[in-house]
Amino acid sequence: MNNQITNVYIWDMDETLILLKSLLNGSYAEAFAGLKDAQKGVEIGKMWEKHILQISDDFFFYEQIENCNKPFLEALSKYDDGQDLSDYDFNQDGFSPPHDDLNKRKLAYRHRLIANKYKQGLHNILDPEMMDLWDALYKMTDEYTDGWLSSGMFRL
Repeated sequence: MNNQITNVYIWDMDETLILLKSLLNGSYAEAFAGLKDAQKGVEIGKMWEKHILQISDDFFFYEQIENCNKPFLEALSKYDDGQDLSDYDFNQDGFSPPHDDLNKRKLAYRHRLIANKYKQGLHNILDPEMMDLWDALYKMTDEYTDGWLSSGMFRL
């Protein structure tokens, strides 16, 4: 029996997580025929969107790579030469289309750094204040959705 855990990371959150989209457009509240405050749901959805984009931009190069659709982080590993990235300036390396081999290497560097951040976990990337904010948003969403997020968590 294979006990290896496989993590799946979903990057296109707004289209993938139906709950977020339904909060943003008010359809989640509409399904409750007036029992849910639609404006509160929209506000919660906007908070998720804001914080997801902030983390994506601040830590995962969202603006730089949003149009570089690759199916998984290791898709460009053959272009990664293993260069030490501790002093690498991602904002000044000239990464841009066209996606020739040089730019694929620069994208591979970004993917490697993203993979390392995923391995560290958000609790090691975000400061305690930001973690508290995320915990509060999660709790607020879970309360508003009557435990939708909690029921979706994998538990052993």
